[in-house]
Amino acid sequence: MKYLNTETVCAMTGVLPTTLKNWKRAGLISRAEDLKRGYSWSQYIRINHILVLTSRGDTLGEIYNLIYAPRYYHHSGWGYRLEELLLLLDYADDVALDKHLRRLMRDYSSENCVNYLLKPLNDLLHKESLSGSALRHSRFHRAVVQQTLKSMQNSERQKAVPLFLEAVSVNNETEIWLEALRLTGLGFRVEIASEPGMRPAVAARRYDHHFMWCGAGISPGMKRHFSQRLEAGDPIMLCGPDKAERV
Repeated sequence: MKYLNTETVCAMTGVLPTTLKNWKRAGLISRAEDLKRGYSWSQYIRINHILVLTSRGDTLGEIYNLIYAPRYYHHSGWGYRLEELLLLLDYADDVALDKHLRRLMRDYSSENCVNYLLKPLNDLLHKESLSGSALRHSRFHRAVVQQTLKSMQNSERQKAVPLFLEAVSVNNETEIWLEALRLTGLGFRVEIASEPGMRPAVAARRYDHHFMWCGAGISPGMKRHFSQRLEAGDPIMLCGPDKAERV
């Protein structure tokens, strides 16, 4: 029988080791079948199944009921998670907000948490014009940066692939930090240049991949720089919601 170690399972699923531990504590997956060799193939299939279920945004307790006590199952989803964060932004202190965000990043894959919860909330906070919206956005940005820096620090202790994330343009200051948080959860050791500049940013460390984040287009000069690097065979690519060239 083929066994997969924790590092391989995390790389194949995009789930952090801390998330696997949380799923074990919640009774959603069992411990590695063989502690020395790792997870069996059937356990790997189970982990993928839980990954699909958590992508709906239900709590781990709700997912447990769905599997073992369907009559007690109640679906909440990402809408409820978003409302919880909004309440914390309004009424909780920074310690409680940071603790809640850490728990979310442990309960769900970073891909799902960022794409289905944190990015939509970031968009909402930038569009709203209600009383206190500026303060909510400021608190949310601080919490995201703190969580990202913590995740980046943790990746230093793992065999993470080094990646340089450079801001070419941004719609708002938070979006590139959310991308760094997502990439860190996918197994990268991210170095971030979060402030867009007129000239290409220079990484402080060696990297295997270079992502140029385009939140609001790319200038002709930066586009030429990208094309030259690409033609030279450098591991570089454009990413972000708007990669159109803009004067």
